[in-house]
Amino acid sequence: MSLFFLFNSATFLENNIETSAEYFKYKINPFVRYNFKELRDTVYTMKDHFIEVNLTTQQAVLYSRDGSKFEFPVSSGNKNIEEGIETREGLFVIKSKAKKLYSVQFDSTVMLYWMGFNAGIGFHALLGKNYYKYLGKKNVSHGCIRVSREDADFVYKQIENGTPVLVHKGNNAVKIAFGRLGEVYKYFSYSELYRLLPKRYQLVYDGYYLISSIGKILIDEENVSHNGLPIGNSKLIPVKQKMRPSTLWIDATTPEEKRLNEIFSGRETYTLAYNPYLDAKN
Repeated sequence: MSLFFLFNSATFLENNIETSAEYFKYKINPFVRYNFKELRDTVYTMKDHFIEVNLTTQQAVLYSRDGSKFEFPVSSGNKNIEEGIETREGLFVIKSKAKKLYSVQFDSTVMLYWMGFNAGIGFHALLGKNYYKYLGKKNVSHGCIRVSREDADFVYKQIENGTPVLVHKGNNAVKIAFGRLGEVYKYFSYSELYRLLPKRYQLVYDGYYLISSIGKILIDEENVSHNGLPIGNSKLIPVKQKMRPSTLWIDATTPEEKRLNEIFSGRETYTLAYNPYLDAKN
């Protein structure tokens, strides 16, 4: 029996039968060269919506389970005005809702479509339209997130208590995704989550996120308190992440988008096919 192995061409000949990489329809995983700066840790919700607020752009987005999204301008807190505080970054959930509330702190100011998520901080509209000119342009509130009456009415009708709210300045190391029935999730108490999330972010910073069996985390109104959860710092995320040897070579028929979704969703933990002639076995 003749045996010939040529590394440069990755061709394996046995009994004159060609079994090259092309024959086996394998290719180098394109995500070996992928820029993972956009990689984020993920927490999941079983609610039908979640809200993301960017304090830098003064814009918010209501994401829906059906794939649609509703973008709306906001005006967040400003610590430089009298009695004002800056709206704090964090991962929160809606804790309370009311169509009309009166602010005791600010001379019984009427707050319409109240959606609270951080103790006395929440989304709301105001009577009149003088503040509309600042929406999406400047943070002028005393700490809450101001929204137009029209947008506040719409968002109020969509969400429920427990709806996640991610408040950031563009450097969050975590994102929110919709959970699905049939998937397996881990559920922790608030104190456990507060300690665990920074450790998960550190795996991303150190490049070990894709090869760590950390599981999917579920959040709701029971395990996220008014104080919220840390969101990390995406500036610390490197371009490259370490990958398992068995993921270096993949079926050439696998779409790149599908492969990336597998990696990000954690499904890369199952036994993947790889070319035994080109890859070292684990």
